[in-house]
Order: sequence, then C-alpha cells, then structure tokens
Amino acid sequence: MVEEKKEKIANMLRLARKAKAVELGRKAVEKWIFRHKNGLIFSGKKDNSFIRKKAEICKLKGFQISFIFSDEDLGKIFGRRKLTLVAINNIHFIEGIKKILND
Repeated sequence: MVEEKKEKIANMLRLARKAKAVELGRKAVEKWIFRHKNGLIFSGKKDNSFIRKKAEICKLKGFQISFIFSDEDLGKIFGRRKLTLVAINNIHFIEGIKKILND
C-alpha cells in the first residue's frame, strides 16, 4: 500500500513538473516559502538543516512537509542524481497530493 501511494505521488510530481508547478532545490524552495502562504514541501532528509531552520516558519504559514521520499527517490523523479527539497506551487496539485497522502 505504501509503495502504491508513493508511486501515485511520484506520478503527480512528474505531472507538476511538466506543468511548471514545482520549485526544485533549497534556494528556490526558500524563496517560494517567503512568497506564499500554504503549500506542500517534500524533503529527502528528516535531518535537513534547512528544514530545521525553516520548520517554524513553515508551520506558521501552513506548509505541510513530507519525508516520504529519499534524496535519491526525488532525484529519480525529476531526472537528477540527488534532490533534497521540492515545493509544489500549484494549489490543484497540492490538494491532489495531500489527498493521496491522507488516504
């Protein structure tokens, strides 16, 4: 069940990338957090220094942080060797992915 859920989310992330509805990497995600008020962030590491520093801001602004994928998993989804942070910047993709996560 978990693998099925991960595959569905990975497919949604691929679609979001084609729709230019993602922010990839630490700098892009950081800029995005300060400009928006709720969203969804995928972090490949639970012990990510960026997430530790920005966790309070994310919580206050209503961002959900998911650790369902590893750095390598996120890299494969987006065609990179490794990727630590991904933010979804489209409300429709955010709602769809949150629905899968919460089912």
